[in-house]
Amino acid sequence: MSTVQPGTVMVDRYRLTQPASTDLATAEAWEAHDQILDRPVRVTFVDGPQSAAALDAARRAALVADSRLCRVLDVGTTDLGAGERSYVITEPFAGESLTQIVSRGLVDAQQARALMGEAATALEAARRRGVHHCALRPEAVRVDGHRVVVTGLGIDAGLAGIEPSDTEAAAMDARGLVALGYYALTARWAADSLEVPWIAPDAVRPLPAQTGPDGVVPVSELVPHVDDEIDVVVRRTFTGDDAGAPATPADIVAALEPWGQVSVVAALPRFVQPPERPVRSSVLGAGSPAGSASRPGTPPPAPPVRRPSTGRIARAGVVGAGAGVAAGAPYGQPPAQGAVPPPPGQGAYGQTAAYGQAPAYGQGPAYGQAPAAGQSPAAAPGQPAPAGYAQAAPGQPAAAQGAPQSAAGPTTGGFASTAAPKKRGVNPTPIVLGVLLVGVVLAAVWAMSQAFTPFSSEPPPEAQTSQEATTEGEPTEGADDAAEEEPTETEEPEVRPIIDSGEQLDPAGDGEHPEAVELAYDADPSTFWFTLTYHNNPAWGGFKEGAGFGVELREPAPVSQVDLNTNGSGGAWQLRSTSLDDPTGGDLLAEGSFSEDTTIELDEAVIVDSLVLWITELPGTDEADRYRLELNEITLS
Repeated sequence: MSTVQPGTVMVDRYRLTQPASTDLATAEAWEAHDQILDRPVRVTFVDGPQSAAALDAARRAALVADSRLCRVLDVGTTDLGAGERSYVITEPFAGESLTQIVSRGLVDAQQARALMGEAATALEAARRRGVHHCALRPEAVRVDGHRVVVTGLGIDAGLAGIEPSDTEAAAMDARGLVALGYYALTARWAADSLEVPWIAPDAVRPLPAQTGPDGVVPVSELVPHVDDEIDVVVRRTFTGDDAGAPATPADIVAALEPWGQVSVVAALPRFVQPPERPVRSSVLGAGSPAGSASRPGTPPPAPPVRRPSTGRIARAGVVGAGAGVAAGAPYGQPPAQGAVPPPPGQGAYGQTAAYGQAPAYGQGPAYGQAPAAGQSPAAAPGQPAPAGYAQAAPGQPAAAQGAPQSAAGPTTGGFASTAAPKKRGVNPTPIVLGVLLVGVVLAAVWAMSQAFTPFSSEPPPEAQTSQEATTEGEPTEGADDAAEEEPTETEEPEVRPIIDSGEQLDPAGDGEHPEAVELAYDADPSTFWFTLTYHNNPAWGGFKEGAGFGVELREPAPVSQVDLNTNGSGGAWQLRSTSLDDPTGGDLLAEGSFSEDTTIELDEAVIVDSLVLWITELPGTDEADRYRLELNEITLS
């Protein structure tokens, strides 16, 4: 049972956040966060008897750099409280797997062609570095926008225990690529059955492809208007003999190129695409259709209260509000002499309309009814007055209720404006003028003092020294001091040993890994140069007497210390001051065995332009009777 849980921190760096899905039977995946580089990662714990092979394959896959491959970031083992567990750190899985895409709809021929071409280009780049997938399936290919990503390079085959030769592995990848295209078009799997024990029992497995007398049914018989190139490569792969089948991913690339941009999800039918996010509109604009339509019986909106641009607004009294308006007086004009405002509750003619009935001539309309011709609409109780009309305050003459607003200026209803009091503050002008005046006075005093100061007749010290040096050849004190001073030697800048290049030294020519030489001095301890794995004998398995790693400096420089950072301990090495052409010659500077951090301190600094680390025995690994050197970093000082 797993002991990891959300919040667990591995190797003081990776914090696990939540479990992730995987179709591998002997693996456990987690989403995590790299606390040093502040980025999301994916952690895969590998268990079972093939865990060591999976870690070795992951280290080889880390050397392949392609944007279409899920990059391996770290490999190792750690103890989380229940014993050692092997882990592989990769980039997080982005996008959707091909299984998820096909579950929503079949991929059209052009997108299937682009998907096969992009995946084949990635695996061809890995093949040229000696790494193969050998476990292609729909769950190992993902689509992230316009990018195809192949996951599980080397790792999945390691857990599955698949160890073919390079030729067989390249052919397996080519066959798997064609099967992926067939699956995208038909939702059927044409390659070898995926009912294998290394895939989890609860994982989704595609249905097998239909077969006929000549093998798998051609895709052109199942999908109309399919590209001829795809149909031909499917027939060559799954029908007839294997003589014409593609042998490498490069054959797939050559058969399908050119292809268009990957847009698999966008090409699916609209009703199965991910839903678009709705746009919320919490407030409808005044000009929107929803805002312009009014429900039946809804009174028109009240006009905004236009307040003066300056001054404060204070509520006016009842008497002041109605002082200038009387019954029968035109709006904005003083009332006729002798006019008396009607009592509260009556209209302009002293009559009141009954609630719910039409008003008589001269009355305002009843609440809830439309006004008669020539009448002004009356506001309902508790409702604002209609646009273009002012609403009287309680006790205000009713004639003001039906009067339209004047064009001379906006009305404020029951409010009156008063001028805002002026704020009193400190006037900065006198202060600024005073400061300037003081500055002018001080400048004038200084100028006058300089003007009335008599000029000194004594020459400056430099002139005195010049005159003394020219009088009758008498040596001056400065000259004597200059004569007594002895010239000092110029100090040469310190030369530091800087590695300019490295080289794998293998006189037997058995291969090893020359492509990873630069990783031993790239200032990144997570990458390394490594040898092949040898069994039963640390002395290179008995196949050769030794091999080495040589470095050439940018210029000859003194070296007093060499630091080696490796992933193992044991073995035997020699540090020699010699050229890379003669790795076993030259002067023997030091010798010893490896540890994870090996520091070689020389008795005295040696000026060299090249050094050779000659290895006669390899350090051991975590597995018994297996020997390999992983040189993370070599530094000189």
